[in-house]
Amino acid sequence: MFVDGVLEGKLEMSGGSVTVGPNGKVKADIHAREIIVRGDVQGKLIARDRVQLWNTGHVVGEVQTDRLAIEDGAVLRGKVEAGKPAGKTSESASSAARAGSVAAGTAI
Repeated sequence: MFVDGVLEGKLEMSGGSVTVGPNGKVKADIHAREIIVRGDVQGKLIARDRVQLWNTGHVVGEVQTDRLAIEDGAVLRGKVEAGKPAGKTSESASSAARAGSVAAGTAI
């Protein structure tokens, strides 16, 4: 979805992509797979995959995503939670360590 005007409220596109164009003025919470900001957004941004702020983008609020890209010149004021949760990363690391020790034990 491409928003290049005024939008207020809540925008749910959990499986899709939302782009706020350079003329966009959004006061809303946005939940999508991917969010690209080229205009002004006030609210909470929750993206399953990534949030990208172009150099013309302005965000005031909260951002939650796995990946965050901010171009030089973009403005972000608020709380940011980026990256995969720590539990998932350490769990796969410990599984890999266990597999490595088993393989090492059988080779001896």
